[in-house]
Amino acid sequence: MQNQPTDTGGSTAETLLDATISAFDPGKAASPQEGLSLIADWFSSLNGNRKATVLVGSLNELQAELQGTPSNDKLKAVFGELADQTETLAKTATGDLPSRLETLAHALRNFSDQLSTAV
Repeated sequence: MQNQPTDTGGSTAETLLDATISAFDPGKAASPQEGLSLIADWFSSLNGNRKATVLVGSLNELQAELQGTPSNDKLKAVFGELADQTETLAKTATGDLPSRLETLAHALRNFSDQLSTAV
């Protein structure tokens, strides 16, 4: 997954949201490396966005987990936190971002739930 946003406008946020939602499509197996690439893109996109700084801690946790030997329990917890934080951001977002953020939160929560049933 080559996600390299180059500008700081709304279209970059929308592109990154769409790419992240796509990474959680049912039947698609994203690798930890693809996840790390998306996280790096999110760090770039969130830089300077005060409303979204709540995500940074959880993204740092996710990044650390993906760089090691990922634990389903830890990943489940982090994806659940990210889903909660994304839902909170959706409440204050403008334009079509609220619906995109809600879609992302739903995808994150579904993935978290799938991890609880994984062996």
